[in-house]
Amino acid sequence: MAKVIAFGIQKGGVGKTTTTAITAWLLAKTYKVLAIDFDSQGNLTAMLTMKNIYDFENKTALEMMKEKDPRPYIYEVSENLHVIPANDFLAQLPLYLHRQYKGNPYIVLKEALEVVQDQYDFILIDCPPNLGDHTVNACCAADYAVALLQSEPFCLDALERYLEFLSEAVKAKVNPNLQLAGVLTTMVDSRAALDASIIDVAKEDYEDLVFGVTIKRRTRIKEFSTNGISDRTKQDQEALEQYNMFVQELLDRVKG
Repeated sequence: MAKVIAFGIQKGGVGKTTTTAITAWLLAKTYKVLAIDFDSQGNLTAMLTMKNIYDFENKTALEMMKEKDPRPYIYEVSENLHVIPANDFLAQLPLYLHRQYKGNPYIVLKEALEVVQDQYDFILIDCPPNLGDHTVNACCAADYAVALLQSEPFCLDALERYLEFLSEAVKAKVNPNLQLAGVLTTMVDSRAALDASIIDVAKEDYEDLVFGVTIKRRTRIKEFSTNGISDRTKQDQEALEQYNMFVQELLDRVKG
């Protein structure tokens, strides 16, 4: 059965989608991976498929949720990497859930993924930058959560609230099996003293929960968003090395 991992935090612009996309791409070198775009911006869809998100009209995560069956909506990037796309219409999900489900609207994604969970090694979910119904559904379906910490003060403040949300709103009420895989620091400027101090504070507060690797800002990583993820050149490989280290550490944690 696939291990389901949700990537999230309630602040935008922290490198969450980029991290999810690259992690899925790297894992797919060895494992069978399904990446679910659960953010109506559709950035994960665009980055992994290199297509316009509106090419997937009526073939998205919203339709998957309505039918509770991912199979008709899987887009094959490669033999090992599949994607459930998203576009703006996914923002309608909370209205649909609360109209249609009189019981527990937060287990719908979990029920949908059970249809295909035995066909993959990993299912990665890119959560939106909020704590709404999308994120609760994603975390309810997940075995593990990865919290993203951009090295800036507002994100450090958000992290404490996000971990409390995972513990109090998700684990205690809807998914007692959810585990925190760890906190990944992202978009680090190694020349900035503030970035270093925020990482130090996070490690002091959360100790071993913080992944040992930090993701530094690189121009080549930005270019992956428009040109696609690649390891063809030395520049590509250097940019991906920090993510390779993260993936190995993540595997150690979720397998161990």
